[in-house]
Amino acid sequence: MKTVFPTATTVGFDRRATVKFQEARSPIWPGRCVGWWTEYEHLANGVQVDYVDVGVTLYKTPKQALIALREPAFGPVRVLSNGAKVRIGTDAGGIASVMRNVMVSSGSSHLPVDAGGVPDFAGGPDVSASVQMKIHRRIHAAVLRLR
Repeated sequence: MKTVFPTATTVGFDRRATVKFQEARSPIWPGRCVGWWTEYEHLANGVQVDYVDVGVTLYKTPKQALIALREPAFGPVRVLSNGAKVRIGTDAGGIASVMRNVMVSSGSSHLPVDAGGVPDFAGGPDVSASVQMKIHRRIHAAVLRLR
């Protein structure tokens, strides 16, 4: 499953962190097998200015993955042309999607940088849903190639 994460440059980022094992966190939905996550970063002068955390969770069945997609923090379900089901966060800061028995979730933040290249840790607008969807679509395609 770790191989479904695209490289940073493929999805328009400067760096992708190491893909790490994701411990189960509440809510733990039925059928959860294993999860992995990483972080994609944009850099300015070597300093992180925004990022997207991306998690991939494998479920035993597609039906169980769709149950996890019911997380109330997300808006209505949309079906993409590739068959993936997607929900965008009510604050547009996160996305959840399901392709087959794999759930992909992402969340983001932006750290504006001042003229001296120092990040403002108070934050700023999230990385757009369209940028996050590039990552989701690449992962969906990789999941389809797994079988």
